[in-house]
Amino acid sequence: MKEHASIFNDVLGPVMIGPSSSHTAASVRIGRALRQMVAGKITYFQADFDPEGSLAASYITQCSDIGLVGGLLGMDPTDSRLTRAITIAEDDGMEIVFRIVPYENDHPNTYKMTIKTDLGEELEVVALSVGGGMIEIPQINHFAVEVTGGFYETLLFGDEIKVTEADLSAKISKLCSAVVKQQAGKTLLHLKTQQAIPDSERTWLNEQMTVERFIAFDPVLPVMSQKEPKMLFSTAEEMIALAKKEQLDLADMALRYESHRGSISEEEVYKKAEAILEIMENGIKVGLAGTSYDDRMLGSQAPKIQENRKKLIGDDLPAKIIENISALMEVKSSMNVFVAAPTAGSCGALPGTLVAVSDYQKKSHDDLVRALLAAGMIGVFIAEYATFAAEVAGCQAECGSGAGMTAGALVQLMGGTIEEAVDAASMALQNIFGMVCDPIGVRVEVPCLGKNMMCGMNALGAANMALAGYDVVVPLDETIESFNKVGRMIPPELRCTGHAGLAQTPSGLAIAERLGCPLDCC
Repeated sequence: MKEHASIFNDVLGPVMIGPSSSHTAASVRIGRALRQMVAGKITYFQADFDPEGSLAASYITQCSDIGLVGGLLGMDPTDSRLTRAITIAEDDGMEIVFRIVPYENDHPNTYKMTIKTDLGEELEVVALSVGGGMIEIPQINHFAVEVTGGFYETLLFGDEIKVTEADLSAKISKLCSAVVKQQAGKTLLHLKTQQAIPDSERTWLNEQMTVERFIAFDPVLPVMSQKEPKMLFSTAEEMIALAKKEQLDLADMALRYESHRGSISEEEVYKKAEAILEIMENGIKVGLAGTSYDDRMLGSQAPKIQENRKKLIGDDLPAKIIENISALMEVKSSMNVFVAAPTAGSCGALPGTLVAVSDYQKKSHDDLVRALLAAGMIGVFIAEYATFAAEVAGCQAECGSGAGMTAGALVQLMGGTIEEAVDAASMALQNIFGMVCDPIGVRVEVPCLGKNMMCGMNALGAANMALAGYDVVVPLDETIESFNKVGRMIPPELRCTGHAGLAQTPSGLAIAERLGCPLDCC
């Protein structure tokens, strides 16, 4: 069943610590899902990474290893203990094995995992990190499944089931879907619900088939999915047409979309955006105060802007944008809490630029919250029709997407129309086609910081062009379609593997070796 993108699941989040949303936050979510799939104490955990994928090069440097184990221990993506997760687990008796071995897969961020428990349980699971902290689980115990973390999931493995889908709908509370699959003489009944299945209903299910294994686990995303709703619109063109009928702006449409998608009130949507904004603003303050962390490439850079302000070109706005973006990127790199918006690698451009412009223009708190929602709405279209994963489409998918979202947000902030906001997003995206992801040492620091800066300035320029009435030429829907195609043409060596670009310069290789990531691991 189709699960539509959510502003808070896919775009403005996750709230996390760690260098990478695709690697750290997503792996925590995968680990938390796995922990719920077994009843006993986990005694053995193995994760395999294909050498042709991105995780073989980055699972240590971008913290997939600690994320997976932290999730198995029940930690969430903001838990300060994540950096010690492997030590904690091993001290408690868990054997942990990470291997780089070839296997067939269709996605560069594929986790192939095995769990064993003290109760004799053994589970084999394949999971994917699909960008921005979002996950998919396509296989459990060799059965094909569709799990994305937005539902309560119940899986019953055993003999042939005796009931129809109508029976299940009548008996199971808040059932969203029921799928029966046959494989090698065995049956899987997979239920998605909006609440945990009560014991009485579980007993009824056990009477409908001989159950060899019962697996149930809760959602790991902040906004639950629901039985596929008829969406208000599916393209930017449709959204604009609807908005013009009622004289609504981009923030209004974001409120309506997320309320409808998540079956929550517009007031709740607004409050969630306020909470996200508060974390972003606090991140800027923490970064500007100066951060420290031993295991990183760059020290604290953000305070240098004010220390050297007289040397800098232009008035306070460009300096403040650079300062804010630096602060947020340093909060990320020092394992403090931040918002991946839309990803960890691009976490500076949107909030850094938006807050700087809001302060400069003396906008209200409400203006800023609504601008953030507008950014989220642009991000929904990117999530639906392209990707936020640099491993799939290079840095245009991360910082580039952030630029498009920021441009739309800035127009909203300045009171522009929905057409102007959408055009600004399209212009900003058009400017960054083909941007590669070549991080030194497969760390999310260099050139990630500079690319966030560039995309913040790109967004500012695109917003001004749209507000001035420049011709967008190619509308947003068409731009996103082309953006997706171009990103997927970028060679794998330039999609977050460290095999080309700045990562392979003599200086880059020397830094990688100093940080404990020599060539043979990158």
